[in-house]
Amino acid sequence: MGIYFLSGSKISDLMNVLFDYGDIFAARETEVASNRNSKSGIFVTRLSTENIQNYRVPGFRAFDNFKSFVLSARTKIADYPAEEWADIKESREKKVLVGLKACDLISFDILDKVFLDDKDFVDPFYSNRRKSLIVVSSDCTYSKDTCFCNLMGNFPYPQSGFDINLSEIGGGYLLEIGSDIGDEILGKLVLPVAKENQILERDKNRKKVLENLERNNFAYKEAFSNPEKIVAKAFNTDAGWDLGSTCVSCGACTNVCPVCYCFTLFDRKGNKKEQYKRYMVWDSCQFKGFSQMAGNMNPRFAHMDQFKNRYYHKFYRFYERYKVYKCTGCGRCIDNCLGDIDMREVLSGVFASSEKGK
Repeated sequence: MGIYFLSGSKISDLMNVLFDYGDIFAARETEVASNRNSKSGIFVTRLSTENIQNYRVPGFRAFDNFKSFVLSARTKIADYPAEEWADIKESREKKVLVGLKACDLISFDILDKVFLDDKDFVDPFYSNRRKSLIVVSSDCTYSKDTCFCNLMGNFPYPQSGFDINLSEIGGGYLLEIGSDIGDEILGKLVLPVAKENQILERDKNRKKVLENLERNNFAYKEAFSNPEKIVAKAFNTDAGWDLGSTCVSCGACTNVCPVCYCFTLFDRKGNKKEQYKRYMVWDSCQFKGFSQMAGNMNPRFAHMDQFKNRYYHKFYRFYERYKVYKCTGCGRCIDNCLGDIDMREVLSGVFASSEKGK
């Protein structure tokens, strides 16, 4: 639809236009304080008109993710009993998300397959939230050791799924339009069309980040060539899964994963007499009680069974049904693991063990 140039000093002009469309939630460098010290990190925060003047699109993904904007950590789904059926109403106000990376956009595509694409089982809450989003993504200008999107067949720059994408180059950003609403937004700014040398600079930057990813992940390439076959073969064995012994079942990996969507339901007493409210909340397959059934039976009681099941679902079962892996390669699970478990190392260990068994 078109690529335009925005001067770095004019980023606040874009943000001011975006404010006309809804509240802005952006990935930004933020100071985080703890009992010991404070350090900066990239987190998703709500922007105000006061703090957009110094806003700069970060070159790396946020430490947390954007999943909660389509799958809330807690959602009321029903009031019962009631004399007549009544849908739970949620706000339809637009939200503008800024600074999503390619891994974040791909996570939305994966979640769409589960909650949106099957027309017989559309989740109305997910659908409503998805439609309310305006997505302004951006290229990764660098990668870290925990990133492995290239192993999943992805790239460190968005190719689709955005309304506007920002690519940082010298002196500013290239803005690529990806939808009609994106075209409408940029139509409110007077921007020059990107020059050929600017597009070449963008492509050069993208190539550099991708090459760095490929170097960092070269040792894992073979294990990720056909992970569905590797995991399916090794699921009923103990060989190669020893790295899972440090897992403490905290659920951090599933909470920060942009595509984990397991949930549970619970009821609370309502305000009216003999009325109840039903809620859907995030759950984790890494919790022992997740697979517990009536009669206190649990098909995945053993800790290692819970650990292996996560890999089995991500790389085999989900792939079997949707022909895509339920992993974007964002590396958030590695960054947040209390047991210092690296998914790449786990699959490599399983692969090596399966090769020895031939």
